[in-house]
Amino acid sequence: KFVVIASDVVYPTGAMKDYEANFYLPMKGIDQPIYAIPGNHDWFNALDGFAANLMDAASARAALEARVKSDLSLSSTTGERIDALIGEGTRLRALYGVSAGHQSAPFFEIHHGGFSLLAIDTGALRRIDDKQMVWLRAALARSRGNFTMAIVGHPFYAAGMYAGEADESFRALHYVLREHGVQVVMAGDTHDFEYYREPGEQGA
Repeated sequence: KFVVIASDVVYPTGAMKDYEANFYLPMKGIDQPIYAIPGNHDWFNALDGFAANLMDAASARAALEARVKSDLSLSSTTGERIDALIGEGTRLRALYGVSAGHQSAPFFEIHHGGFSLLAIDTGALRRIDDKQMVWLRAALARSRGNFTMAIVGHPFYAAGMYAGEADESFRALHYVLREHGVQVVMAGDTHDFEYYREPGEQGA
C-alpha cells in the first residue's frame, strides 16, 4: 500500500542536488506513496533536502523557517532559497511521477484496519526530544489493540551489541516501545541485515 524508507534517504549528506540521482531515479515507477524518516546523513544537511522532498509544502516551509530562526538567521538559508528548495521538490516529484511529499514531519503515524505504523526520527545522535516523546506516547495510545510496528532511525541491537547500554535516552525510547507491546521494530543506518528477538522472548 505504501513504501517507507528507514533513514539515510540520500547519501552522502542529504543535499537537494543529490535527490534526483539518489531518490527520484531509483523510485521512478513505484506507484505507492513514499514516506521516510531521516537518518544522520539527512541531518548533515539540516533536513533541508528531506523537508523539501518528503514533506508537504506548508510543513516543509514551516520546518525550514523554524530552523533559520533557531540559527538566529545566521545560516545561508533565505526566503528565496526556501522557495527554491520547495519548488525543486515539487518539480522533481512531477517529473518522475513519484508520490512523495505527504508527511508533515520527519516522524509520523499511520493507523488502518487493525495495523499501526509509528515512524520515529532518532536524528543523528540516537535520541528523540521531549516533543517527539509526547507525540510517541499519544501515538502508542492510539495504536492500542492494533498490530503495531515501529520504524526507527537506528537499531537497538547491532553486531550482537545493545546500543542502549551506554545511551540513556535511546534506552528510554526502547523501554517505551516494549512497555506498549510494540510487536516489530525495524531500523536503518547499519548497512547490513540483522534480525533479533528481544531477550526473554520465545526463540531468543
